[in-house]
Amino acid sequence: MEHSGFIAGIDLGTSKIVGVLGRKNEQGVISILASESIPSDSCVRHGVIYNIDEAAGKIKKLVNLLENKTGKKIGKTYVSVAGKSLRAIEHKETKLLDGTTPITFALLDNLEQQAKLNKPEFFANYSVLAPEYYLNGEYEEDPIDKTGSTLEVRYRLVIGRPNIKTNLTKSVTDKARIEIAGYIVGPVAAGALVLDEHDRQAGCALVDFGAGTTTLSVYKGGLLRFMSVIPFGGRTITKDVQALGFVFDSAETYKIRYGKLGKDKNKAVADASADVDLRELNKVIQLRQDEIILNVINQIKLSGYADRLDAGIIMIGGASQMTGLVDHLAEKSQLPVKRAVAKRLYINNAAELLQNPLYTQVLSLLLFANENCEKKEVIAPEAEPATVPQPRTEIKPEEKEPKKNENQKKQKGGKQTTLLGFFEKIQNFGGTMFNDEE
Repeated sequence: MEHSGFIAGIDLGTSKIVGVLGRKNEQGVISILASESIPSDSCVRHGVIYNIDEAAGKIKKLVNLLENKTGKKIGKTYVSVAGKSLRAIEHKETKLLDGTTPITFALLDNLEQQAKLNKPEFFANYSVLAPEYYLNGEYEEDPIDKTGSTLEVRYRLVIGRPNIKTNLTKSVTDKARIEIAGYIVGPVAAGALVLDEHDRQAGCALVDFGAGTTTLSVYKGGLLRFMSVIPFGGRTITKDVQALGFVFDSAETYKIRYGKLGKDKNKAVADASADVDLRELNKVIQLRQDEIILNVINQIKLSGYADRLDAGIIMIGGASQMTGLVDHLAEKSQLPVKRAVAKRLYINNAAELLQNPLYTQVLSLLLFANENCEKKEVIAPEAEPATVPQPRTEIKPEEKEPKKNENQKKQKGGKQTTLLGFFEKIQNFGGTMFNDEE
C-alpha cells in the first residue's frame, strides 16, 4: 500500500454502522486516521442488511463524515461479513502423490484454491481457514519438501447465506458507489485482533455478544475449530425490557444504566429513576440473558471441545459490558471468563477505540486490508487555447508575387517531384500495414 494512501473498513452492525480509516506501515502496524459511527436503525437485522436503500444512504453519510475529517476521498473499502447463518464446516482435499516428488508451496496453494471453489448447496463460501496436513494418514505440521503417497488437507470453511454478500454489494457498490476491496468474515478477524496465541493454543471460546446475534468461535491448537451464531443479542433484551411499558430508547438506556446479573441484581441504585422497578427490570434481563448463555454453553458442548478449553471463555461485543455478566457466565458454564480488548501490538494509537467494544470488529478488518482505498482523482488535460481566426487580406493585382524566372521554376518543380515520391512511399507503407484484407 502506498504511504500517501490509507485503508478503510466498514462494519454494518445491528445497532451501529461503524467506519475507520487507517494507515499501515511496512511492519503491519496501523495508525488510525479517523473513525465514525451512525445508528443502523432498522436497516440491519441480525447482522445482515435488511433495507438496501436505507443502508446505502447511511453508508454515504458515514463516508462523508470520514472524508470531512481527513480531507481525503474514499474510493473503496473493506466490509465485514456477519449474520445468523454463518457457521464453520470441515472440508477435505486429497492429493495422490508419486512417492518421490517433494511437496511444494504451489501444490498446497492449488489445493487451497480448490477448497475456495467448494460451495455447499444454498450457501456461499466466505472463507477458507485452518489447514491441517496429513501425509500418508499421519499428521504433518509442515509437509513442504516431504514425500509420500497421499496428502490430505483439512480446512474449515466459513459458510453463510448468499444474500449476506449480495446485499452488501447492492448497498455499498451499486447504491452508495463505493467499491468493495474485500469481504472479511467479522468474527474471524476479531479473533485475530483480540486473542493471544496462548489462548488459541490452549483452547478458548470467543463469544461476541452483539446487538442482533451472539457468535461463538472455538479455538484449539492455534486453529479455529467451530463457529456458530445464536440469533439473540443485546437488542433482544432491550425489546423484552420495552414490554414493561417503555419506548425503545428508554428501555435501552435503563438496560445499560441499571441492568445487573447474578447476586447483585436486586441491590438498590442511588440514582435509580422512580419510573423503573429494578427488581422487575433485572428479572426480565436475566431471563433473556440466561437463554442466550444456555445456548452458548450448548453450542460449546456440540463443538466437542467443552472439556479442552483451558483458556476458558473470552468475551467481546457491546452487549458483553453488562454488570455481573463475567461472574454469571462463569457460574453457569463452570469455565474461567474474561473480557478481551484489541491488542496494542497491531494499532499504535486511538487507545479509546481499542477500549470500545463497538469498534473491535471494524478495527480487525484493517489487519487483513492491503489495498490503497484512497480515491484517485482523475485530472482532465487542459484544453488548448482556441485559435482566433485572423482577417483575410486581399492581395491587389499590383501586389501579387512577381513572376519567377525559368530557373526558379525548374528548381521548384524538382523539389515537388522529390516530396511527392517520398509521400507516395509512406502511403504505400501505411497501406501495407493496415490492409483490411490482411
